[in-house]
Amino acid sequence: MQFELIPAVLAGMIAGAIMEGPVYMQKAMGLPLKQNIFRTWGQNLLKIPGGAGYFAGFLFHQGVAVFAAVLYALFFNLIGADDNLLIWGLAGGLIHYMVAGPVVAMLPSTDPETGEVGRQGFAYKNYGALDVATSFMGHMIFGLSTGALYALFHSQGGSGLIT
Repeated sequence: MQFELIPAVLAGMIAGAIMEGPVYMQKAMGLPLKQNIFRTWGQNLLKIPGGAGYFAGFLFHQGVAVFAAVLYALFFNLIGADDNLLIWGLAGGLIHYMVAGPVVAMLPSTDPETGEVGRQGFAYKNYGALDVATSFMGHMIFGLSTGALYALFHSQGGSGLIT
């Protein structure tokens, strides 16, 4: 499947928003999930306080998601994937998780319980098993969504989804 930029960008924008769904669903259900990548990007990394920082973090995350989706599409092209982009997207999600885990460990984070800025660990391991599992699922959802959406938006019209 030839690389196409616009389908990759669109897939990244949508998949980036979808991947955070499990985080906010669990928070809405009152589960003790600590991670909040929008707050981490905006308030801690970009140093923008309050709601503006949260929104800036969302936009920053969307930019990272678009960049990642472009890499996925280039990967699909590089390996000659013309079909099964759902499966290739999941493989990309696993690679993405393994790359993002150490990045998360390096980011300063604000612990929502103590307000202290510290380290969240590889893929949120210092926050507990629920956060690690949610991070893993988020990246797998991103990969699956990116593969599916890229195939659907591609000029081949979804022919690369499955064989």
